[in-house]
Amino acid sequence: MNYFKNERGNAAIFLLWLLGIVAIIFILTINIVKVYIVKEHANLAVEQAALAGTAVLLEKTKKAVKDFDTKPTLDPLYILDREAQQTLDLGKSVSELIENRKNQLVGSGRAEADAYIKAANEILPVRVDRHYFLKKELKDAFGSLGSELSAAVIRVINDNDARQEDTVIELSNDHWRVEVESTVRFESISDNKYIMSFFEDIPQVGYGPTLSFLEKVYN
Repeated sequence: MNYFKNERGNAAIFLLWLLGIVAIIFILTINIVKVYIVKEHANLAVEQAALAGTAVLLEKTKKAVKDFDTKPTLDPLYILDREAQQTLDLGKSVSELIENRKNQLVGSGRAEADAYIKAANEILPVRVDRHYFLKKELKDAFGSLGSELSAAVIRVINDNDARQEDTVIELSNDHWRVEVESTVRFESISDNKYIMSFFEDIPQVGYGPTLSFLEKVYN
């Protein structure tokens, strides 16, 4: 009789031990999945932030090109440069050339933002090289870029709960794109007994699309 009581006691201890092991494995599995989710969140945050920074660059580009095409000026050299551009391009302004090419690309299935970038990369480099005042307008526009670019990126970083203090923003002069590095904090799930809670900042880098025309602007 005592033998059977001992067997029941041993079985209960074994069952408790087995449940403890299962619980630990379950918590470890959840933490592994959570690491993956946080990593994806960090990647999404920096990719969106890089795109937000790129959008600022494109708005500056559009304004600079429009200024070259239409800005009132009494500078005879500026007027001659603009007239020379339109003569060489059969009466079309730089804005019109980019818009026409963008519409062609949209018609072939490209998204509008991607189509504008490709059109600008095709149209601008040779004209920036050829026309001093177009290059000057673009340089002037990007000269005051820092605070606006930073504000756009940080806004997205904060909206995605990434860490502003770990955020690094760079306009790469190798790839001519906005690059954003930041982190999202991972907090582990713990049973407060066998698995201790810990924090880790998971880093990711996001890249905007290449704006190859910038090479001609800055060089």
